[in-house]
Amino acid sequence: TSVQNPRIHEQFHLQSCVISALQNATSITLNKDNIKMISILPATGSAKVKSVLSGDTVVLLGRAAEGGKAPEVTFTFERVTAPRMASKANNNVDDPEAFPSREWLRNLCVGKTVFFETRKQGATAGDRVYGLLFMPDPSDKTKQWNLSVESVRRGFCIPKVLGGDVDTDAADESAGYESALQVAYKEAVSNRAGVHSDKPLVRKLMNAGDEFEAMTLVNKSKRVCTGGTVKCVIEYVFDGSRFRCLVTDPELESQGLIYGSFTLILAGVSCPRVGNPRLNPPTPSEPFAEAARDFVELRLLQRELEVTLHGCDKSGVCLVGTVHHPRGNISAEILKNGLGRISDWTVRMMSPGEVPPLRIAENAAKRATLGVFESYKPPVLTGASEFMGTVIEVTSGDTLMILPNGETYDAESKLKKISLASLRAPRAGNERTGKPDEPFSAECKERLRAMTIGKSVKVNVNYEREIPMGPNATEKRQFGTISTKQKADIGEVLISEGLATTQRHRDDDEKSARYDELVAAESVATAAKKGVHSTSEYKKKTVNDLTDPKKAKTYAGTLQRAGNTKAIVDYVFNGSRFK
Repeated sequence: TSVQNPRIHEQFHLQSCVISALQNATSITLNKDNIKMISILPATGSAKVKSVLSGDTVVLLGRAAEGGKAPEVTFTFERVTAPRMASKANNNVDDPEAFPSREWLRNLCVGKTVFFETRKQGATAGDRVYGLLFMPDPSDKTKQWNLSVESVRRGFCIPKVLGGDVDTDAADESAGYESALQVAYKEAVSNRAGVHSDKPLVRKLMNAGDEFEAMTLVNKSKRVCTGGTVKCVIEYVFDGSRFRCLVTDPELESQGLIYGSFTLILAGVSCPRVGNPRLNPPTPSEPFAEAARDFVELRLLQRELEVTLHGCDKSGVCLVGTVHHPRGNISAEILKNGLGRISDWTVRMMSPGEVPPLRIAENAAKRATLGVFESYKPPVLTGASEFMGTVIEVTSGDTLMILPNGETYDAESKLKKISLASLRAPRAGNERTGKPDEPFSAECKERLRAMTIGKSVKVNVNYEREIPMGPNATEKRQFGTISTKQKADIGEVLISEGLATTQRHRDDDEKSARYDELVAAESVATAAKKGVHSTSEYKKKTVNDLTDPKKAKTYAGTLQRAGNTKAIVDYVFNGSRFK
């Protein structure tokens, strides 16, 4: 049963084999009696197993040519058959023992190098190859395991010919293989192993959104699974940040969620989309999409890994989660190699401590102009990126007028208009159009005024944007982080008190240098239901407008009798007239 074959140590290069075969094929005719077959693989060689499709079929991965894609070949065991896996064709129900058959082979050889011996192959590179696969015997590394025979011995495959006569015209090697299959089959039947057992496993595949709710899996994984992580097999990679996963965690069996299948969006990362050639018209892949998918497939495809589920997307069908690989952070590796960008909406679902490594990795790729950042250029500023100044006016809950140090305030042009980076304050209304104030707009502006007006501040400009100011007018405004002696980041204070929120940026937008801290502050304010996150009805403070002469005369006596009254100068009409 352990086969030693010195020929199987020959290394091969799939792509060069195909090219060489095509070059050597001088003529191909349709005459079945005179057809020249093109060899996909050499007679013997070694390759890495990319994935396992069923208990008798694997995908072999060859060496990639320089700058090219690694070639793949579908390889099926010769003269044996495995139970059929679940698919739409059989109502998502496995043949008996199909899943254990696939899992035994997957655990044994995915990502590992195997030796092959071809027995039969098609006429084109797209056809599958039939033959034998070998791996070192775990109990004796000097010998080779024939995976076909070992699978039959465990009841995961059965010979196509049961108890038949061996072909006398076949070579001795083929006869020996057929004999080994028959011996292994009798042993499996005797031991009632695999498909020969009294109750072989019949798996029913369940899809998120159809047989179960995606959020149910999220909630159950947090309550039932050890460490809040669920064990899954990455079955398919759509692109670098979207996978098809299968729940294999035994802790979820009692919840009826084992063998649940769902689409996972990798938290914190967005990779270029792979095109679909089957659409009409076909959609092309985005730049670096194929490279990102190949990078992830090599590391995650058909590995059983722990996944932390954070939530769902807007559709409620796709789950967002973090994949935990024993050798490192796959999200950070994707970003470090320039194969994706940080995804703002999914990074908000992650815990604050998980985000800094992603930001560091993305910044490193930007500096090196790798992958999707090949044309990246740091933001160009029209002025200094850092300056000190005094706050002269607060125009809204997120915008200030600052007089830089060393300047004399003798004209409005001396002031710099700065908005807080990556922050959105509630908008003030417009009396002319009848638009009301948004809740907490007055409170946000007043809190910003109390922290900054008349004080010396430090401004770090992060980026600039063109702001529409009318039908055909724009204003270039600077956005930055403002700090005082008491507060390291004014914007963070406003967000933490629930008076403002973080800006939702596109993935390729420039952001505040302290964006992750702002997001963390918002999550705390949201949990505490502060300010704009409160579920209580907002009660706007009443403003008694005394600009009407009749109303002012009515209140004049009361104000005079009150003596000194604290007030805020909201506007200066001229040197002696204020609002």
